Amino acid sequence: MNPYKIDYSKFKGSKKITDQRDLLKLRLMAQLKEVMDGMETQDILSITGLDKSDLSRLRILSFERFSIDRLIKIFDKLGFQAEFSVTKK
Repeated sequence: MNPYKIDYSKFKGSKKITDQRDLLKLRLMAQLKEVMDGMETQDILSITGLDKSDLSRLRILSFERFSIDRLIKIFDKLGFQAEFSVTKK
């Protein structure tokens, strides 16, 4: 059913993310989203010092504006630590 007569064939497919850094950022952001899920917005903003726009970007997993280092710092401010394992390709 397509009540708005939208031609879906004109939409482009989603880009597959293959860069390891971007995948790591997405994993970190997903964990942050899980950690912040039970918290109030004002609490998050006051604890982390984030702008509302950056918090919104975190919530929609818009990873381009965040470095891995910055994401780790947000975890630290929220009282969490990140652990990593490194393997050879």
